Amino acid sequence: MAGGHGHGHGVEAIAAGHSVVHRLDPRVKIVGLLGLVIVSVSTPAGAWLAFAAYAAVLVALCVAARLPAGYVLRRMTVEVPFLAAAAALPFTVPDGLDRGLTVASKATVGVLAAVVLSSTTPFPALIRGFEALRAPRTVTMLVSFMWRYLYVLGDEARRMRLARDARCYQGRWLWQAGAVGAMVATLFVRALERGERVYLAMLSRGYSGAMPALSGDRLALRGADLGFLVGLAGVAAAARVVLP
Repeated sequence: MAGGHGHGHGVEAIAAGHSVVHRLDPRVKIVGLLGLVIVSVSTPAGAWLAFAAYAAVLVALCVAARLPAGYVLRRMTVEVPFLAAAAALPFTVPDGLDRGLTVASKATVGVLAAVVLSSTTPFPALIRGFEALRAPRTVTMLVSFMWRYLYVLGDEARRMRLARDARCYQGRWLWQAGAVGAMVATLFVRALERGERVYLAMLSRGYSGAMPALSGDRLALRGADLGFLVGLAGVAAAARVVLP
């Protein structure tokens, strides 16, 4: 893992890489990494070698995917609240030290697995993988639309903020909260109107509840995909059974 990288659009730029991990079928990455997290969660407290093995596998995947170290560490900051809760266990429950370290280990494995999955799979391919695994279509469609328009709404909010600041009304003080509230309400109305326009445009083009699959979106398992899944399952099973 080398240098740093940014958030936002940078996530998709990194996910569109060309490493051996990026080229794996999204279905095997979803099943394999989710399975590793489930195995980690079922590992008993104090099985430090097993947790180290799970983390080593994920770090190896980060290296194979050429994910920047700074980028990975920044995305893992989401687990800070879990680590803070784990740090309090030694002072609140018996055997709290072992329990706290176990919670921290499991949280780290889960977050790192999510980082690997999202950073090596472009979002459309990730949604396609979940659909192929028979995830509820309503959920995948809602998540897909939310992701597609998240940046659009972010740009809209940024333009509104710049327009507000240009009028020397920044809304940073308590007595200026009305300006912030008005901006949020306006953004909500614009988002609702945009959603209605997009939905009507989709209906006029024959939308019936499912997005059409493009030829490049079709998934096909290869030998490398099956090898990855079998290898990951073997390492996880060995670590779970032998190392504790």
